[in-house]
Amino acid sequence: GQGPRILTISPFNSSNPFMRAHDLTLAFRNLFHRPLFAATAILMLSLASGVNAAVFSVVRGVLLKPLPFQQPDRLVAFWPDTFVSNEEIGYWREHTRSFQQIAAVSPGWLMALVADGHEPLKVTGGRTSDNFFHGLGANAAIGRTIRPGDGTAGGSAVVVLSAEIFERHFGGNPAVIGRTVQLDSRPHQIIGVMPRGFEFIEPGTDVWTPLPFDPRASNHKANFSRAVARLRAGVSPDAATRELTTLVGAMRRDLGKPADWGNTIRVEPLQQTVTSPFESSLVILLVAVGFVLLLAAVNLGTLVLSRSIERAREIAVRTALGASRGRLVRQLVVEQGVVATSGAVVGLLLAYGTLPLLVTHIPPEIPRQAEIALDGVVFICVLAGTVGIALAFALVPIAFVARPDLQPLLREQPSTDPRGRRATLGALVIAQIAVALVLGIGAGLMLRSLWNLQHVDPGFDANHVLTFRLQTTSKYHSLSSGLPYMEQVVERVSMLPGVVSVGSIQHLPMTGYNWTSNVYPIESPPPPGQQAPSATWRFVGWNYFEAMRIPLRAGRVFTPFDNANAPAVAIVNEALARREYGSPQAALGRRIKATSGRGIEEATVVGVSADVRFRSLDRPASAEMYRPLAQTFMFPMAFVVRTSGDPTELVAAVRQAAYAVDPTVPVAELQSLDALLSRSLGRPRLLALLLSTFAAVGLLLTIVGLYGVVAYWVRQREREFGIRLALGAGPRRIARGVFRQGVLYSGIGIVIAVPTALGLTRLMRTLVYGISPRDPITFISLPLLVMAVTLAACYFPARRAARVDPAMTMKSQ
Repeated sequence: GQGPRILTISPFNSSNPFMRAHDLTLAFRNLFHRPLFAATAILMLSLASGVNAAVFSVVRGVLLKPLPFQQPDRLVAFWPDTFVSNEEIGYWREHTRSFQQIAAVSPGWLMALVADGHEPLKVTGGRTSDNFFHGLGANAAIGRTIRPGDGTAGGSAVVVLSAEIFERHFGGNPAVIGRTVQLDSRPHQIIGVMPRGFEFIEPGTDVWTPLPFDPRASNHKANFSRAVARLRAGVSPDAATRELTTLVGAMRRDLGKPADWGNTIRVEPLQQTVTSPFESSLVILLVAVGFVLLLAAVNLGTLVLSRSIERAREIAVRTALGASRGRLVRQLVVEQGVVATSGAVVGLLLAYGTLPLLVTHIPPEIPRQAEIALDGVVFICVLAGTVGIALAFALVPIAFVARPDLQPLLREQPSTDPRGRRATLGALVIAQIAVALVLGIGAGLMLRSLWNLQHVDPGFDANHVLTFRLQTTSKYHSLSSGLPYMEQVVERVSMLPGVVSVGSIQHLPMTGYNWTSNVYPIESPPPPGQQAPSATWRFVGWNYFEAMRIPLRAGRVFTPFDNANAPAVAIVNEALARREYGSPQAALGRRIKATSGRGIEEATVVGVSADVRFRSLDRPASAEMYRPLAQTFMFPMAFVVRTSGDPTELVAAVRQAAYAVDPTVPVAELQSLDALLSRSLGRPRLLALLLSTFAAVGLLLTIVGLYGVVAYWVRQREREFGIRLALGAGPRRIARGVFRQGVLYSGIGIVIAVPTALGLTRLMRTLVYGISPRDPITFISLPLLVMAVTLAACYFPARRAARVDPAMTMKSQ
């Protein structure tokens, strides 16, 4: 007798199986009806997640990805900051048990590549032992790699190409395998092409050739190789270091090493050797973009909480209709989840489009750039991180929104502002100020450091100087043939209109190439068993000091009479003169001795030049000795051409002048010395630019958040301001109260940020130049800037508060 049963499904029933789809639909509907909020929130999160994705892609590609070799965790480098000899490597091979095999690679050899039908090309070569590629577990993409027998007496001369040279110079044609090319005027057979992005120790290597291990060779004891090895299973780098340390005494005895040789010998993972010089820079960037994401998430929380007053009546109505608090929280979480996910996805799309542009601005010395990509790991980490952090900072505001005061809202009466909501808003804006200030301090330190570097005197005048390199082949590798050839080139270049002077040196400043040798006064040899002091050995020709405008502190420069038939002479720099003789004047006329892979040479000091920063602008000049090219011929050579006008206008004329002497010699690296000097600042400039951009974005977000909070605070107190104005309070007093609120927020933020920045800037101690990581100017000026920005953000809310109409305010209540 019972009537039909009617099942009613409420949209607020948490057991509804379609609830999740309904939540999602409702979330999109609410955001569609509030486009300004949605657009602002998504824009903030997309910018933050985009820069995070781009920078994390760089950090992952350079630092975090395992090296692209077989079992890369077992690959190690011997004494990674020291070049060793083939003799030493051979000794380790015979007397160690920790290693499966030990290989050698000698990087940075500049060569001339000449192939039929192609323009002569200057290439950078790496010379490798016959077990190098096999030891790494690296295979050729086309053809094969160097193997035992290659490069030995009677063996064929072979060369392996990089993918970049293969594609750019040979058009990517696989038929080049087996072809013969001239490498330094010697025929070499192309046997293979390495995969794109293959590099080792030194980025930018174009070709690899065999490195013979011949004890009879004159350079067998020369230190121009790096040793790499594969550990045996179960052997750690520390255990391998202990074994090498136990051999040091025997090697000193058997190989005739000085008593202090080998004191710092060690073994370290190969990945650490490759990436450690750049680790601090990339970690700083990763921390900075993490702060940007944190700032965007805090700003989202501020926006959600600021909007809560607008949605209070909506939430109250839904609560009165039966929606539980859990149901409301879930709906609001879904809504913010849609915002966070949308922002993350848009940011990832932005990163995908801008990452190639970022990579083009990364300095070429940073390794593994071919491995930088927005891959699945980056996508998942950035998406999860953005959504997780954004929701975490939205939960507290959501808790306030989901707990409305029903009575006044349903009667269309204004609700009172809960103290907890006001405190939470204040805490969020304080967090924004603190994070933005930390970013600003980091950017300020880098900008100050970059300014200092740009104003360092390098010891030469880079203005109006054109540089180029003649990558001479073996037919010009002797004094009798090479010097006349170079003299013809210099004569032709000197006659070009606008050329003031021409000089040459084997390696230009800031290029990273330096030859060192043991240099000491003949009358003060090192004690027996001790290593002699070292100096950088440079070979210069023609008017090098004049063309570079390197000042002379004492004595004279080289002249055409300092030739092979004249007494051996040298010029030392001020650093070497003071180290060995006490002053520049005291060095003149003294005899100096140099020992290196070239043998032993003695010369009389005829001049003392000013110090030149050859290695980099942030490193002081080291001891240097110059020798005239006509007495110690060197190949190949770089040239400097001082001009009366823009040096780049002479590029075509200089190339034509050199090719007129011999069209088979590559003319490379035609560029202004200014550009070369500027490129040496690539890493600090990029770091300063990115940190400044992040700090500017952070400051903008802070201004928006602070303005919103102070404006919200003013709206909530309009009735109070109206009453106070009616009772005689002046508008300025009301405005000062608003400014005090902003100053309170910024003051607390500064108190939090400064100690945090002091702790984090320890990471920057190797990146700043000319200042301390705790630079007082930066730590004072940036808080003052934040305080000024705070007052600016408070201006319009304060103006509104001071202009409240008491009559209208009282009437509206």
